[in-house]
Amino acid sequence: MATVTPMMQQYLNIKEEYPDVLLLYRMGDFYELFYDDAITASKLLEITLTSRDKKKDPIPMCGVPYHSAKGYIERLIDQGYKVAICEQLEDPKQTKGMVKRGVVRVITPGTLIDDFGMDDGRSNYILALDEQGGFFNASYSDISTGEISAFCTDDLTVLKSEIDRIGPREIVIEENIQGILSELYTDPPVNTPFTNDVHHALDYDPAITEGEKRSLDLLISYIRAHNMRDLKHFRTVAKHRIKETMQLNYAALSNLELLESLQTKKAKGSLFWYMNRTETPMGKRKLRKWIERPLLSQEAIGERQNVVAVLLDHFLEREDIRQLLNNVYDIERLVGRLSFGNIDAKDLVQMRDSLAGLPAIQSMLQQIGLLDTPLFKSFDTLQDVHTLLESSLDDTPPKTIREGGIFKEGYNEKLDEYRYLSNNGRIWLNDYIEGERERTGIRNMKIGFNKVFGYYIEISKGNAVNFDADHFEYHRKQTLTNAERFITPELKEMESKLLGAQDESIILEYDLFVELREQMEQFIPRLQTTADIISSLDCLISFATVANEYRLVRPEFSDSTLSIKEGRHPVVEKVIGENTYVPNSLDMDEETFIYLITGPNMSGKSTYMRQTAIISIMAQMGMFVPAEAAILPIFDQIFTRIGASDDLASGKSTFMIEMMEANEALQNATENSLLIFDEIGRGTSTYDGLSLAQSMLEYIHDHIGAKTLFSTHYHEMTRLGNELDHLKNVHVKATEYDGKLIFLHKVKPGPVERSYGIHVARLAELPDEVTKRAHELLKGFEQDGHVVGSAQLSLPLDDTEAAESHPVIDKLKAVDVNEMTPLDAMMKLQELKNELEGEW
Repeated sequence: MATVTPMMQQYLNIKEEYPDVLLLYRMGDFYELFYDDAITASKLLEITLTSRDKKKDPIPMCGVPYHSAKGYIERLIDQGYKVAICEQLEDPKQTKGMVKRGVVRVITPGTLIDDFGMDDGRSNYILALDEQGGFFNASYSDISTGEISAFCTDDLTVLKSEIDRIGPREIVIEENIQGILSELYTDPPVNTPFTNDVHHALDYDPAITEGEKRSLDLLISYIRAHNMRDLKHFRTVAKHRIKETMQLNYAALSNLELLESLQTKKAKGSLFWYMNRTETPMGKRKLRKWIERPLLSQEAIGERQNVVAVLLDHFLEREDIRQLLNNVYDIERLVGRLSFGNIDAKDLVQMRDSLAGLPAIQSMLQQIGLLDTPLFKSFDTLQDVHTLLESSLDDTPPKTIREGGIFKEGYNEKLDEYRYLSNNGRIWLNDYIEGERERTGIRNMKIGFNKVFGYYIEISKGNAVNFDADHFEYHRKQTLTNAERFITPELKEMESKLLGAQDESIILEYDLFVELREQMEQFIPRLQTTADIISSLDCLISFATVANEYRLVRPEFSDSTLSIKEGRHPVVEKVIGENTYVPNSLDMDEETFIYLITGPNMSGKSTYMRQTAIISIMAQMGMFVPAEAAILPIFDQIFTRIGASDDLASGKSTFMIEMMEANEALQNATENSLLIFDEIGRGTSTYDGLSLAQSMLEYIHDHIGAKTLFSTHYHEMTRLGNELDHLKNVHVKATEYDGKLIFLHKVKPGPVERSYGIHVARLAELPDEVTKRAHELLKGFEQDGHVVGSAQLSLPLDDTEAAESHPVIDKLKAVDVNEMTPLDAMMKLQELKNELEGEW
């Protein structure tokens, strides 16, 4: 450091304070990076790596233009890096020697306040985690909108589930417990160990605990350390009540494809994609939250349903409101930038335009009877705010607030004068010199300008000889060979105004904008309340639009009945078409709460199970559902065990993941839960898998009592229809025609009659030689007794043959066929068959 230049010394001193971030160091029109930062950034941003002081001691260096830095910073943030912005804190033109510089902000994935790298359809959460007295205290915030919440739990599984649902982009963790991340994540998001001993006064929900306040202090200290401002838009800290919404763990969110497709990891193909007809970014974010957290309160569900019903009945008003919402920008994030002091004139114009249509929306809500409902009774049109912005801001302001051109003519008298001078200076000079010609009688005098003494009046030598300068208050400034140059008090005054008008105009506009921004800060709570109502309205209009387009019906609720008449999977139906999709029904109650589903692969078992879960989620969101009719219980949780893949990073096999997800369901499900189990046990040997599947089903039946859809290829399990009182066998119908398998996708009573594995293999276009050989082997196995029909009762479940103790076999052995007529024999055979398969 002793050999570097003063500027590099300054850089190194600042970098020493921020060792773990990429430091963007402002030099003129560029942000420069040096040393290891430059090497890292040049690779990540694919920009040229050069060097400084090439002859003496080369220093790696790269840079990006400050006016286009935003895009580069977004790329760095998206890749999990933190970026410190080091600005010039003095005007280089007015500074002698080294310009003072300092870090004005550290940008991290979780502390974004503007639109750096943020998806307008997703919240951008940062979460702080602390532990005290056996409880994990967590708080999280989207500081771009001011949303802030806290919760606590003593259950690590619940903690993991909630953090997964929140999906923070960054985690701040108390240094003493940072090892907990390895238990929560195989590959954690950006995280920072942090210690805090500062308390921050916030407005709290009365239920917030002291432990939760500790995590909130940790969170706020971290945010302020990076944004270096006291953000004024944080709302009252909400109590995140884990048990007040339906619990959907990460497996359920993923397996049911609620927010993104399993295959593409994109929104298309998800329930969110199906339901999203929102017009505003705020509505889009709220829709995601509503999908993640369906309601448990029938009263709250009913409030949303009532609004959807009214909007369905008023198509014209609904479409008019949609058009008005289309002109509403992201008020929540505009408020965030306002609080941060980072809002510009274009942002305030967006705010103004967003508020313009609110009176019309209020009027239409009044007309259709929704304004007095609980969801909209606090609707505030903010007309005073709109009037303030409408009367002040120009319709096309500049990109930055230091260019001028922000305010309308007439907003400020002094500003109008500066603008007049700046725009009409030449006209004034022409008018002035014409007046002086009349006053002095010298017709050939003229106005000139030079950099030495500014504007002047030039009079020829001939006219200057007899000119009484003192009488006309002219002051001689310069004598030339053929002319004299004078100045006047009026000209000097105007010169000062003309030369400074543009600069003074810009300075004044900046000061006026700061005043307007500070004035707008008082409206933050009202703006946030209105933004919240608008986002809810946007979602409910989206609900009504989708309900109208896809013929959805309003579900009813019951304590124990789960009855869906001709239900449909909404996303599959949208993809393949209404006329192609085959609907199916389902009926469960206290007496029958388990469906054991059999049928060939690709027949629609998984779709049938998923649609039941999705219909339940839609109903508890307050949405209408795809069915002819539906009566549903209110589920407290939905657990899914559908498909799996190896987690190689953590060394967990498909079967291990399957067992972990099944265990979470068995440990936490209640009689008010919904369980979706697809092909449990297929990841291990036949006997192990069959034993585990049956024992799980028996445990659900005997100890939990939850509504359960359980699909299997273990046909041996279908005998449980006779052994478990609350279980029914159903199957997804398929038929064979002309040697080809045809899926009917219709759920029918009883177990599947036979397996169609080889037919499915043909559909997958396996080589004919393979499928023909498989068919030959299957015939041989059946003839040799290795396979006995669909029930396969000869497979041992323990050390004794299950077939020997089966009651149907015992009854069959007791039959004396010599004493029976053919009709008696047929009736007895049907009786035994019914007992074996179970009655519908």
